[in-house]
Amino acid sequence: MKQKTYSQKVARVFEIIDYFMLFPAGIGVLVGLFLLYANPLYTLLLYAFLTFGIFLLVGYFKHSRGTLDEKYFSALWLTTAGYNLVLLLPCLYWASSILQSGGFESYDGTTDGAMVVFFLILVAIVFSYLAAIVFSIKAFSFERRKKYI
Repeated sequence: MKQKTYSQKVARVFEIIDYFMLFPAGIGVLVGLFLLYANPLYTLLLYAFLTFGIFLLVGYFKHSRGTLDEKYFSALWLTTAGYNLVLLLPCLYWASSILQSGGFESYDGTTDGAMVVFFLILVAIVFSYLAAIVFSIKAFSFERRKKYI
C-alpha cells in the first residue's frame, strides 16, 4: 500500500470536517429560502458559497483517495485558501468591531458574560479559518516541492 502524502492527509481531514459542516449548510439552505423573499442577491450569494464548498468537498474526497488528477492539486489548495479567506474577513471585522465598541459591557456598566462567551466563540472561528488557510497553503507548498525533488 502506497503511503499517503501530506497533501492527501490534509485533504482527508478537510473532507471529514466538511461532512460535519453539511448540517450547518443545510440550515443555510433553509435560511436562503427565507432570504429569497427579502433579497434574492443574498440568496444567490449563499447558494454560490454552498455550491463552491460542495465542489471543494468533492476535490478533498478525490484527493484523499488518490484519484484527483495531479494538475488540479494547486487549484484545490489555492481555492481552499481563498474560500476560507473570504469567510474569515467578515468574522475578523465582527470581532474587531466588538473590541472597538467596548461591547463587553451591559447597560449598567457590568461585564456581560454572554457577550464574552460569544466573543470567545467568534475568536475560535477566526482561528479555525486561519488554520484552514495555513494548512492549505502548506499542502500546496509540499505538492510544489514534491515536483522538484
